[in-house]
Amino acid sequence: MKINRRDFLKVSGKVGGGLMISLSLPMYGKIGETTKEGVEIPFNKFISIDPNGEITIMLTKHEMGQGTGTSIPTIIADELDADWNKVKIKQIEYSPDYTWHEMGTTGGSGSISRTWDAVRNAGATAKQLLVQAASQRWNVDAVAMEVSNSFITNLVTGEKLEYGELAEAASKLPVPEEVILKTHEEYVYIGKPIKNRITKEVVSGQSRYGLDMDMPDLVYASIEKCPIYKGKLKSYDDSEARQIEGVLDIFPIGFSDEIKSSLNPTLGYVNEGVVIVAKSTWIAFKARKALIVEWDGLENGARSIESLNADMRALKDAPEHLTMDLGNIGPSFSSTQNETMSMEYDNPYQAHALMEPLNATADYREDKCEIWVGTQDAEQTIGEVAKAMEISTDKVIVHNLKSGGSFGRRYHADTSIEAAFVSRKMQKPVKVIWTREDEVRNDHFQPYLKNYLRAAISPENEVVAIENKAMATVEYVTWTEKWEHYYAFPNIRCHRSMVPTVLHEGAWRSVGEHSAALSKECFIDELALKLNKDPLDYRMELLSREVDWGDPKDFPDWAVDFMIPRKKLLRERQVEVLSYAKKHGLWNKTTEPGKGIGFAMANFGPTVCAEIAEVSMDEEFGFKVDKVTAIVHCGMVINPHIGKGQIEGSIIWALSAVKYGGMEVENGKVQRSNFHDNKVLRMDELPEIEVIFIESQERPCGLGEPGTPPLAPAVLNAIYDASGLRVRKIPVLEEDLNTFFNSVAMT
Repeated sequence: MKINRRDFLKVSGKVGGGLMISLSLPMYGKIGETTKEGVEIPFNKFISIDPNGEITIMLTKHEMGQGTGTSIPTIIADELDADWNKVKIKQIEYSPDYTWHEMGTTGGSGSISRTWDAVRNAGATAKQLLVQAASQRWNVDAVAMEVSNSFITNLVTGEKLEYGELAEAASKLPVPEEVILKTHEEYVYIGKPIKNRITKEVVSGQSRYGLDMDMPDLVYASIEKCPIYKGKLKSYDDSEARQIEGVLDIFPIGFSDEIKSSLNPTLGYVNEGVVIVAKSTWIAFKARKALIVEWDGLENGARSIESLNADMRALKDAPEHLTMDLGNIGPSFSSTQNETMSMEYDNPYQAHALMEPLNATADYREDKCEIWVGTQDAEQTIGEVAKAMEISTDKVIVHNLKSGGSFGRRYHADTSIEAAFVSRKMQKPVKVIWTREDEVRNDHFQPYLKNYLRAAISPENEVVAIENKAMATVEYVTWTEKWEHYYAFPNIRCHRSMVPTVLHEGAWRSVGEHSAALSKECFIDELALKLNKDPLDYRMELLSREVDWGDPKDFPDWAVDFMIPRKKLLRERQVEVLSYAKKHGLWNKTTEPGKGIGFAMANFGPTVCAEIAEVSMDEEFGFKVDKVTAIVHCGMVINPHIGKGQIEGSIIWALSAVKYGGMEVENGKVQRSNFHDNKVLRMDELPEIEVIFIESQERPCGLGEPGTPPLAPAVLNAIYDASGLRVRKIPVLEEDLNTFFNSVAMT
């Protein structure tokens, strides 16, 4: 029986249930191309099916260990009702045919939330076309068919057709203007702990990373980089280095002021330096050691962390920019009846310490540049390389390879620009490889943030005013100083001052939220204890009060329509995680000497994560984190197995910063060099970690970064509970805890 589109949608709705939504036709690629036996048949930009039933799902996001390469295909496979065992995943190249939400940046914990609508629609569209093809072949209504596990069953005759048998006919049908999406109850894969598809390849050494890149005629380059941010190459002597067998060429790398000004100062910054090109990486490394180089450090050449702190303190009483002014803090702080409580919090530079050293391979021929690199943003990399090489973007092709960790570092295009520069000079394909020392000393560090916070406390034991003076080294992290929007106080004023950075900076896992959470969550704890209130109860009290969001006419339309609803959602989720911790007895105070418990809560995007840290004071280690319990509200959890791993990884990442982070700088130069002095946690230092997800059917949100911001303040609050010592910075050093151990020894 033939049916029209309207009737088809009606009867298929009876079969699948769910929500019917409109599709934007330009989202989908050309459908209806003929194919030969065994060739994949494209249905849209995300799915192709071959006649044997094998399904290829196109991965548009960068896989760097976070599990996106499994989670996004899971969503497509679920809406497609595909047999997961017949699904293969293909990382595809950057293409302008995809929208920013479909491809774009892999970062900001937004891969799943941004692609959610597009990939669900892609899976549902392909399924609907397959059902329609089966309907036409059998001449029956779709209501008389069942779809499951890559098969369509005729409920009248019992006959079955596998997707591969229908693929060619289905691909020739018109794309439906509307599709039916599954309801939450109908999901087969979404919400289930499906194993990460790349794990076996990684542990067996089969995964191919940037470092594995090889091709005929490839040469290798290493660059002796200026060790001072914005420093310049003054002179170099390469006479000894050129005598080393296998060295092909040595020359400086640098760009004109005009090109530099065209590049993004964060994403496209490249250190000046001396390039050694050789027949192997090891020869290039050896020749670097034979170079004699002199640098001009310019304005950063005499600076240090101490001088940076002095610059920040000099601005404390003369803040530059007022960012929030709700109510009137003046009378509260001037009143002699009120008590003033003032604190300083310090969150320093942090390095990335990647497992796979930075690298890129380029082949520059006749004003065309092909690049092989692991990047979180291929489009930005193309743009920055094009500007640096002074060619159009259509002349640059980026092949995105897997990364052995990134955490924000591989947003930057510097390695790709370097490889393109050297390949153009050599007229050969070139692989540029950084040493671990290069990576630590020339990292794009987490920015430095210092907060001066004070509160006015009335005789009635109420906080009547808050002032926050944020001293930051870059502009883009400081928006998180407006944390008081979640905790309600009657009078609030926030300032921001910018101090020139000593080191180059960039995105570091959770970016500004990590910086802001330390001061916010430690200060709230200190206020609670000052007021003789339980820290969780006090937070709940502040969240239950009405918030002054400011006058809507002072905000652009997008802020009124998006940011304020987002903040309200976050307050609701914060209340939910607090309630969960209290209801399930996770907040258990202890009176055992030398042991303590601490709480902190933060968000990254719409995801809220609260963490409870249990700490023991330990003379050998200073302190030991015994357990961390994370309570996470991220809406729907696509894959609890991978999601749990993301939160666990974030906690370990953040705890490394608490114990070993920061960065010493003298005369503009980073003083650390490798894992021996820029340490990360070892296995025997890892705490027990419990991850709890709040059940939700709301739209999924990110999990790659939300576990990082609350860890440091939770641990600092726990250290106070265990020792009575209030540490207001990271890393926590031995000397920070000496008072406690000296008092214990005397006792």
